[in-house]
Amino acid sequence: MPSSFRRQAAHLRAAYTRETHPLAAPGIARRGVSTPFLGSGLGLDVCTAPQRRLRALLALGLLNHGPASAWPRHVSLADITRYTLVVSPRHDDLVITARAPYNVACWLVGRDKRPQIGLPGLRVETSYEEGWRLRHLPTGATMTLTGDRHGHLQGPAILDSNYIGLWTTDMPLSDEEYAVLNALPLLGTDTETLLAALAVRLCTHAPDSSWDISMWYYDLTDRPERGHAHHRRLSVENGRCALHWDSAPHPEDLCAALTDPVIGLAGATAQATSDGWLLHYNRSSLTAHPIAYRH
Repeated sequence: MPSSFRRQAAHLRAAYTRETHPLAAPGIARRGVSTPFLGSGLGLDVCTAPQRRLRALLALGLLNHGPASAWPRHVSLADITRYTLVVSPRHDDLVITARAPYNVACWLVGRDKRPQIGLPGLRVETSYEEGWRLRHLPTGATMTLTGDRHGHLQGPAILDSNYIGLWTTDMPLSDEEYAVLNALPLLGTDTETLLAALAVRLCTHAPDSSWDISMWYYDLTDRPERGHAHHRRLSVENGRCALHWDSAPHPEDLCAALTDPVIGLAGATAQATSDGWLLHYNRSSLTAHPIAYRH
């Protein structure tokens, strides 16, 4: 593939994902991997099976929050979306750049003597000056969390650093983590792909500002806000996903992000329903109900 085309594809992807060009480029070009471009998300959904599983679990953690959550409250990752960050998916890594990487790390990874256990099984593998290489023990998939906007990990690697008390890879899964993972519904390949697509589009927007996911927390389009409670429920049963939420993003924006001809999930189609929309992806589906909870 000509390098000029890869550069163009990276710039196009960055226009949708808020990545810098150097951050987006590794998600486009990978030697030995056939990476489709237009009409297939510009590499957002092309990944290894362990990465797909990790991203699906991340979506469940991010999109369950509040009294109706389908996950235990101490596993909710929703507060991550309060921070300014960019999600950069690659074939064998998931890079997150954040203005406050320390805060994000403390939600993603469990810590000693804290009720939150983060994403079950996620551990610090290597620490850097302002970033971490994370490893998900159940799948072996990696994540990179850094304060560098281009996705770099600054400074020398410190293999045994645990200066903020984050759990490291030498700590096995806890009983709580086993309980959460064992309680998960069966997730087939299509369902994992659909859930992963939600996770990697956390910060996407249209270059012409016609839609904006806005990190699921703030509306950035000058339209009326949908609510302030930020309650979310993402449940799965037999390949059928159901998503309820009462704040940003606007429902039509989420549908657009998943079906956009450039950045959408290839093969996903959506149709309006009486109280939201229904998206189909191969043998899986997502029913979206953008409603306000009353508790």
